[in-house]
Amino acid sequence: MNNKKILIISDYYYPHWTGISKSIEYLTNALKKSFDFTILTVKFKKNLRKNELYKSTKIIRTNYQFSFSRAKLSLSLIFKFITIIRMFDIVFINSPSANILSIAFLSKIFGKKLIIFHQGDLILPKGLINSIIEKVFNVSTYFSFLLADKISTYTFDYAKNSRLLKLFLYKFQPLLIPIRFKKSSKKRNKKNIILGFAGRFVEEKGFDILLKAIPDIVKGHKNVSFVFAGKLNLEYENFFKKNIDLYRKSKKYINIIGLLKNNELTNFYDNIDFIIVPSRSDCFNLVQAEAMLFNTPAISSNIPGLRYLINKSGFGITFKRESHEDLIRKVTFAIKNRLKIEKNYPRLLSVLDYKITKSKAIEFFLS
Repeated sequence: MNNKKILIISDYYYPHWTGISKSIEYLTNALKKSFDFTILTVKFKKNLRKNELYKSTKIIRTNYQFSFSRAKLSLSLIFKFITIIRMFDIVFINSPSANILSIAFLSKIFGKKLIIFHQGDLILPKGLINSIIEKVFNVSTYFSFLLADKISTYTFDYAKNSRLLKLFLYKFQPLLIPIRFKKSSKKRNKKNIILGFAGRFVEEKGFDILLKAIPDIVKGHKNVSFVFAGKLNLEYENFFKKNIDLYRKSKKYINIIGLLKNNELTNFYDNIDFIIVPSRSDCFNLVQAEAMLFNTPAISSNIPGLRYLINKSGFGITFKRESHEDLIRKVTFAIKNRLKIEKNYPRLLSVLDYKITKSKAIEFFLS
């Protein structure tokens, strides 16, 4: 029996490493023996090849015609979709997607099963242009959800609180993507404590909240330092520059190591004692999940989706959304109760058990 052929539409994919694209790599790697995957995406850099085989998955890249913020609008992608869609059984849209409505509509025209995996509502900084972009996103995604046969995200916790997903719970099914990541039995340094944070320095990720907390955290814990892995200045959002004064107040306590590759990320996770995720909105933070799998407890905002792993496992602690005062208190609590929290690591491994999540993912596509 031939494997089902699945066409994944994603605005970004390898080598663009955000959680939205990296999660799809985890999915295709886990299920490549059960399904035939092809990724249709945009050529976000000129030097990328139009066709590439990456870890047994075929990648097709098309040029984009318009760019707004992070969105890449591509008529070429839509035309390419029309020429190849007959070869596939299922269309899987990785949302948010600039081309979601066109692809959803064409999928139904060609009689294909349509699954939309929604990785978070679009939340942009305040401003007229961003407000218009959000409204366009809401409308196009809403009508795409109407057309979909199945809608998903990582957890029901996020779905029932999403401004879009909560309207379609009757066709919703959670999908916890199988994550195969190196596990660690690292030895803790009892004298010095390193708190790590990572990702894009944008308003949604809430790193300004952490910057407000750092001086008081260090004041109460002389043996604490911080390390940041990620990109500070982004072309579509100058949030770091807006918070440069906050950064200068905490600069001497922070080691910035920039963007990291997979092998470098494992070293990062291996050398930190806690991962801090202060997001304002976060469907499911892949850095948080990887760090926790690497035996690093999380201190995260108590928001839908992001709190799921901590609530399920106890391998970490949550703090009140956007409250740097509560973050200070929870860091102190986590340091004092470090050994107790670390005992919950086996529970975290059971929540993200690779074999179980892989089996459920296969069932998700077959059902």
